[in-house]
Amino acid sequence: MPIQNDQSTSLQSITRRDSLKIIAATTGTLALTSPALASILRSATSADPLITWSELKPSFHAFVDLNTGGNVLLRTSKDAIIMIDTKYPHLAGAIKADAENFTRADSKNGSPKLILINTHHHGDHTAGNPLIIPHADESYAHKNAIPRIQSQLDTTKQSGKNAVDRIKGFSDSKALKDLAQQAADASDAWTNKEVTPATAIDAKATDIEGTDITLHHFGPGHTDNDLVVEFKDDNVFHTGDLVFSGLHPYFDPTAGVSAMGWLVALGTLYQLCDKDTIVVPGHGEPGDRTIIQNQIDYLTQILIEVQNQIDAGTPKEDTASMEWDFMKGLGFESIRERAINAVYDELAS
Repeated sequence: MPIQNDQSTSLQSITRRDSLKIIAATTGTLALTSPALASILRSATSADPLITWSELKPSFHAFVDLNTGGNVLLRTSKDAIIMIDTKYPHLAGAIKADAENFTRADSKNGSPKLILINTHHHGDHTAGNPLIIPHADESYAHKNAIPRIQSQLDTTKQSGKNAVDRIKGFSDSKALKDLAQQAADASDAWTNKEVTPATAIDAKATDIEGTDITLHHFGPGHTDNDLVVEFKDDNVFHTGDLVFSGLHPYFDPTAGVSAMGWLVALGTLYQLCDKDTIVVPGHGEPGDRTIIQNQIDYLTQILIEVQNQIDAGTPKEDTASMEWDFMKGLGFESIRERAINAVYDELAS
């Protein structure tokens, strides 16, 4: 599946058209106040993306970067910005700005609504929420995610305070530094109102009214609050961290992780896909439904191998140091032992 960086001519043409507006406004009979002129100037100079996005198909853009947390997916149209996850505070402002620019490329008419969906509570998917939720018309997370997100408020605020330092390791862009500074300046005032999605999902499948989106919850898996986002009309899924593409998966025993439940969830998810489905994982590169099958294979193998060691009486610490063929060559090597330990505990309990 070809993935292309978005450098579209439509965005470039918007910049040129807005430049012409400035010339007409400043040399013709239309009088503009300084704030109005400044607004047009911002529009003229902000059309190029601030961060690198992969265009999966028209109107779908993914921000995929292993060093900066979970994958963000945008679906933009003249009517709505659908944003899935928010990474961290030092990047959330740029994510929002780019989403608005992609939307502007689709239509200059009106202000589209902003809909945010958190796939689960982990901070690398939700710590950017305070930069998004105050501007969102609708926001969603699983009911079990809400208290977990709120319990992370102090950590989220600290992440905001560190935004300026964190952006230095990502980019030298002045625009990004300015947005990071805004996050840092605002972080002390953040409360649970800013970090918490407004709507708690408590069903196996929930349709978002007025959209083609279904939110799926398949039970305990990566966490006890995983949501999969399905764009039915476009055959696109964001799986959250139910799928780690080309990587060892992250097991979090504090969040209700279940390898067995994870397998059930993935099997159900796979049945919803076909050969043309675009799958955006929580981490790693997007692909087709093969990346779901790869995750199923990993979990199946780790359950078999760890059970074999338990049956043989191998201590947990010795089992954790093992590496089987199906694990070789995967990224996130530092969490391999964590995965083995979690599965050992689950099977031995």
